[in-house]
Amino acid sequence: MAKNSQPVSVVTGGAGFLGSHLVDRLLAEGHRVIAIDNLITGNTANIGHLAGNEHFRFVQHNVSNFIFLPEQQIDYVFHFALARSARTTRWGWPRTKKPRLFSLRRRRRTAILWSIRKRKTTGAT
Repeated sequence: MAKNSQPVSVVTGGAGFLGSHLVDRLLAEGHRVIAIDNLITGNTANIGHLAGNEHFRFVQHNVSNFIFLPEQQIDYVFHFALARSARTTRWGWPRTKKPRLFSLRRRRRTAILWSIRKRKTTGAT
């Protein structure tokens, strides 16, 4: 393992609600923790109490892009980074571009499937 035989854990989405609680738990169990979050849905207030902890490091980064971590060994990775679908702009679209594309595809597919179902059950064209 890494320095002082403490396991090194990476938590993506570490400033989110669930990720920050996991970070707290891992630190309590003796892990060195690197939290990565782009703060779109996460909040630094969730991890603010860890600012002076020498076993904790926060990296503001989008995990969709490559990142190099200089640690010699990473023992665990907990992937909690994702766009929360309930958090949208006033037009109802997710804030990030990639989920927007998936959302558009999902809406189109749902509309197509709904129209096929309607045709089958009512005979409408």
